[in-house]
Amino acid sequence: MLWFTGIGIYGTSGLSQKALDIIAGCDIIYLERFTSLVSDKEIKDLMSLPSFVSKKVNPVQRWFVEDGRQILAEAKDKDVVLLSYGDPMVATTFSELRLRAIEEGVKVSVVYGISGITTIISEIGLQVYKIGKIVTMMEATQSAISVYNAIFNNLKCNCHTLILTEYRYDDDNSIFFLDPKEVILKLKGIEEDLAFRVINDASFLIVASRVGTSEQKIVSGKAESLLNLDYGDGPHSIIFPSTLHFIEKKSITKLTLNIDPPLDNTAPPDNIPIRMMKKYVPMIRNEITKIRNGEPLLISSNKKMLEILDSAEYYIEDAVNFLSEGKNELAILSIGYADGLVDSLNTMIRRKEVYR
Repeated sequence: MLWFTGIGIYGTSGLSQKALDIIAGCDIIYLERFTSLVSDKEIKDLMSLPSFVSKKVNPVQRWFVEDGRQILAEAKDKDVVLLSYGDPMVATTFSELRLRAIEEGVKVSVVYGISGITTIISEIGLQVYKIGKIVTMMEATQSAISVYNAIFNNLKCNCHTLILTEYRYDDDNSIFFLDPKEVILKLKGIEEDLAFRVINDASFLIVASRVGTSEQKIVSGKAESLLNLDYGDGPHSIIFPSTLHFIEKKSITKLTLNIDPPLDNTAPPDNIPIRMMKKYVPMIRNEITKIRNGEPLLISSNKKMLEILDSAEYYIEDAVNFLSEGKNELAILSIGYADGLVDSLNTMIRRKEVYR
């Protein structure tokens, strides 16, 4: 039997009575230390509980759980508990191992714990149904690109972005937490390259550190303000809000260390369709004006050319309207049609080809 058991976020006090009863009757206990920090002190606290008497807690790293062969082999004829921080099935590593266990005929059960993700949202006072895609920022530079794109896409859906940050507990017992300031600086670096107007110094962010511990600290303010703070040890999470409900704004001011008044990060992101419209709409309108003014006699005497110019202008207006409605693909198609018509007219004029 394999039990996936969540510790919750409050150390030993986060274990449910059901979890303690299962641990008391199990044969092997594994404790993962890669989804979040479980300190040596917390392990000692676990060992002091009556359910753990005469039992050994085996701390394991990510590779051991991802490999999973030893866990599954033992769970075929023994009761094995895999303890994890928070709620176990939030991590895809455990979901995958659960499916492998079922496929190999191992009995599986889950004891759910309090999730750090829902706790962060609740501690800040955000509305959970407004949370968009959740992402993790890693130390590697390329990670910032995917996080930046997630924020961009969430903003288009008017959703908040929860950014989890990298934590590592290495075999040499060294601990690494990615600093929130590094996250902000990495995102600003991507902004300089992509320029989609996702983040700037005035962007309003919320940094949640060590949620669920006695050292919990949640700070909110503009990016430029948050870059001046020291956040200490992690784990850290960052929330990039979209439109804030007035209750959410009030909650932020009351429940966090609020440096700057809460602001919506709702300036329209400068995505590819918007950038295309900015470039092509004035350019094509200018070309139409040049054609009308440059060949007034030719145009006025040619009904077909007048119709083509009018159609090009209609397509431009369609493109602008489609963009305002969020129909980006139709906007691009329409501006493409307008550009094609104007380009064809210019070609005919250069070649002295006139419709009769």
